[in-house]
Amino acid sequence: MAIQLKGKVAENLAVGSALGVLTFLVAALSIFADSRVGAVERDALAPAATSAIAANRIDDPAFDRLYSITDASGGSYGAVITLRSPDSSALIGATFSPKGELRGLRILGACSSRLPADPKESLGRFVGSDGTLDRAANAVRSATPAPNGAEDNGS
Repeated sequence: MAIQLKGKVAENLAVGSALGVLTFLVAALSIFADSRVGAVERDALAPAATSAIAANRIDDPAFDRLYSITDASGGSYGAVITLRSPDSSALIGATFSPKGELRGLRILGACSSRLPADPKESLGRFVGSDGTLDRAANAVRSATPAPNGAEDNGS
């Protein structure tokens, strides 16, 4: 009876170890994939003469991160926003001033042949795009430090 118990314990330890290794591999791959997505978004938002670093992670269905962008003209913030409709989808690079004012939009990628070339016209094709831009602007305002060093809460 003791030999059977030892065998079952050893078998359970082996299965537990294998599951632990698999869990570790899945977590490592997830972290790697997330860092690659962040790198691609940074490169899309910041041309060669600028730099972008992830400022905040955001819990929003349309965008995951805010980026602090530094260039010769000063600082700004950016987000890569995903917009979807039943017949098309698009990735839009949006840049904001530290006060949350929209500075620019760029189409980074689209799955639609009928999408206008102008990003502002393209936004009209996606229901809720204005609300998404407003949420991104609010996230920028809350991420921007106030002049006295305290976090600004957008007011």
